[in-house]
Amino acid sequence: MSKSYGADVKGLAEITRNLGLFGAGAKRAMAKALYVEAERIMAESAPLVPVDFGVLKASGHVQPPEMSGERVSVTMGYGGPAEAYALVQHEDLTFRHTVGQAKYLEQPFLKAIPGLPDRLAKTISAEAMK
Repeated sequence: MSKSYGADVKGLAEITRNLGLFGAGAKRAMAKALYVEAERIMAESAPLVPVDFGVLKASGHVQPPEMSGERVSVTMGYGGPAEAYALVQHEDLTFRHTVGQAKYLEQPFLKAIPGLPDRLAKTISAEAMK
């Protein structure tokens, strides 16, 4: 799927400031926290994915975290062999699926935003203590 989403989440600036307390492992801890969150979102999206032959559902993935300078990002999505129709299935609200629904990734993503800073902080703290 070539559509991407981002989120502005209150509390992330404070987490970023506090990461300095963890030293060199802070970026690695943030990468782990974002990866854990992305895996959780993908798990919640799986039951919502439309299924005909299962190719779209099987294409779900979370890529390893990417770190560039101070930036840490994680990419997740559906596509691969289903790329030709993943975005159409996701965006077209007129389709009536017998299994699954439109907005199968967006809905769990938006649902994850409340509480995100607390979950990230918890994972970061646990990782930094290792």
